[in-house]
Amino acid sequence: MVSVKCVASVSHVISFSYPFFMSSTPYTRFQTTLHSVLSKIDFEHGSNTLFDNPQHIHKKEITIHGDDGKPKTMNAFRVQFNNARGPYKGGIRFHQEADEDEVKALAALMAIKTAVVNIPFGGAKGGVQVNPKELTKGEVQKVAREYVRAFQENLGADIDCPAPDVNTNPDIMAWMRDEYETLTRSYSPAMITGKPLSFGGSLGRDSATARGGFFILQEMVDRLALDPSDMRVAIQGFGNAGAHMAKFLHNAGYIVVAVSDSQGGIYSPEGIDPVRIAKYKEKTGSVTGEYCEGSVCDISRMNMDSVEQVTNEQLLEIDCDILIPAALDNVITADNADRIKAQYILELANGPTTPEADVILDKKGKRIIPDVLANAGGVTVSYFEWSQGRSGEQWTEDIVDDRLKKVMLDAYKSVRRESRRENLTYREAAFAVGIKRMFDAMTVRGWL
Repeated sequence: MVSVKCVASVSHVISFSYPFFMSSTPYTRFQTTLHSVLSKIDFEHGSNTLFDNPQHIHKKEITIHGDDGKPKTMNAFRVQFNNARGPYKGGIRFHQEADEDEVKALAALMAIKTAVVNIPFGGAKGGVQVNPKELTKGEVQKVAREYVRAFQENLGADIDCPAPDVNTNPDIMAWMRDEYETLTRSYSPAMITGKPLSFGGSLGRDSATARGGFFILQEMVDRLALDPSDMRVAIQGFGNAGAHMAKFLHNAGYIVVAVSDSQGGIYSPEGIDPVRIAKYKEKTGSVTGEYCEGSVCDISRMNMDSVEQVTNEQLLEIDCDILIPAALDNVITADNADRIKAQYILELANGPTTPEADVILDKKGKRIIPDVLANAGGVTVSYFEWSQGRSGEQWTEDIVDDRLKKVMLDAYKSVRRESRRENLTYREAAFAVGIKRMFDAMTVRGWL
């Protein structure tokens, strides 16, 4: 048995402002970047507070009964930031530290991201404050279904289309779709994306985030006439995005010198074979598993392969050409930005660089491809899945890749042009592109 208790469902009028400098939380960091950009671009007077608040914040308590029969109650969120350009779009995360501020910031970034890649969606995000590692598979399914029951009236292919995020996966998306279709007595394959292939998913979705980032990185390298075989790459995070990116780079001739996961990392100036490391991670649970078991490492084997064990913090400061944060947020800060040696940073993670670090890196002449552009391949292929769900078609992987490449390179060119025209960093330019596109949609709708 499950139950829902409504804590709050708040609709905000988009007309409030925040001070420019505030204590550092995920949402205030978004606000800092937003207002910095608005102060630098030619934006209509009086419009600088339009994007200070989400359109809707939905908060509820959901309760499931565990396998032991005892009730488990948790907070659940769905934040809908802006839908001027289309239905709200954004993932759902199951994490013990998920809270309203974090979900609100991620929803705002999704609104920017969908506008940057120019797909017909707005931005949203969802979360449940729970550690799924402490639940059985059956209990996770109950949480997934109860989330849909709690927010059913706010979801739908033409309203708000969720997707996987931290600790959620295709199985969970399938349970959510099934629950929604049961409640609405409808056939709704497009109401959620990131589903299994056998239940309305899209080919290419599992590698889409990395593939999109790779297309942009390769375009930048080509434009700068750089040789991939001379480019040393360090990747923090070896989950879905990081592992796929390592493989793409390795196959394209880049030298992947370091990778890490939550248990630490390995570094070799001679290069690492990510395919081999992926096999050992699958077998041992960590990228260090080929050499280390717990805190005990086979030093002779590491010496033979010219491999050193490194921490996640040390990986960020490794001597390399390209740094790819692909795991956690806020890992590049004012405390370590001065020690970042990489000339190019591709953000596959959401929010890995703080605004303060951005300033330091910009002064040092570093080139950052920001998260709202670099990792937008995931939501782009989610759009493709949504389109296939509505049409009943099944695209080939080649079609998905070709269309993804076009979308990502068009977005990169838009950001590059905006950067040159307004003398902005790529992050500022991406925000500017997204803001202007949302503002234009709101204007033609007659909202302003």
